[in-house]
Parts: sequence; C-alpha cells; structure tokens
Amino acid sequence: MRHYTLTGDDLEIVGRRRGDATRLGFAMLLLYMRWPGRALEAGELPPGPVLAYVGRQLGVSPEAFADYAHRDQTRREHLVDIRRSHGFRAFDRQAFREIVAFSIPIAQTIIRPGQMAGVIVDELRRRQILLPSPSILGSGAPKGSPASRAAYL
Repeated sequence: MRHYTLTGDDLEIVGRRRGDATRLGFAMLLLYMRWPGRALEAGELPPGPVLAYVGRQLGVSPEAFADYAHRDQTRREHLVDIRRSHGFRAFDRQAFREIVAFSIPIAQTIIRPGQMAGVIVDELRRRQILLPSPSILGSGAPKGSPASRAAYL
C-alpha cells in the first residue's frame, strides 16, 4: 500500500476539491499516475482494498468512488490538472523514441526477455511518462512491413 499513501502536499491538493466523491476520485487519479504509472480509465474501478486505504486517509467511504465523475469531462479535467501540476507526460511518439534510445544499449545486456519490460516500465515511471492504458496495449502494434511500422512511429 506504500504506493497509495498520500503525502501532506497531496492531502492539501485533494482537500481543495469539493465533495467526498470528487476528493476520492481526484486522489485515485493522482495515485494511479504515480503507481502503476498510468491514468485511471473512464469507468475503471480501482481494487477495493486500495479504495478503502485511500478513503481512510481522506475520511471518505470507498463507496463514494461510485459517484465520481459521472461527467467524464470532470475526470478528464482532473487528469489535465494533475499532469500539469505534477509534471506527468503522455506516452507519445517522442516518449516512445526516448525509451527506445534508452533501451537499446540495455537490451544488449539482458539475459531474460521479461526483464526488459520491467526496466522500461521503471524508466517510464522515473521520467513521469504515463504508461499507455491497458486498452491501448491490448490493441496491439501496427501491422505491416517494417517500413510501415517505422513510418507509424
């Protein structure tokens, strides 16, 4: 649960929000951007124990999350606010190129292929580059020849 512990500064920022649901929702967005390092998707429900833990820190019932962001615009506005105030970046083509450049020399020393994924995710988090959402990762890479994939990137 260490990844979901709010700091004093976090509590101050979250405390500026009106309503239990908004405070809890905003806190969850912020914490998810830190760990696992991605934006909480519209309609996504964080695990119950995490909601309960964060709710206790805020003095808010975890059930309040169900009322958060009935307007998706609220969630999107909060995401923009958090990105701006905390320096998070979207995983875009530039971020992809940066991570590829970072990864190439390391990949030559990795013995277990699965180890590389962990190195990349850790580096994305360190750079505060948000991981692509699960729905994006699940959609797969571009199809076609290596030349067409290179043009996509």
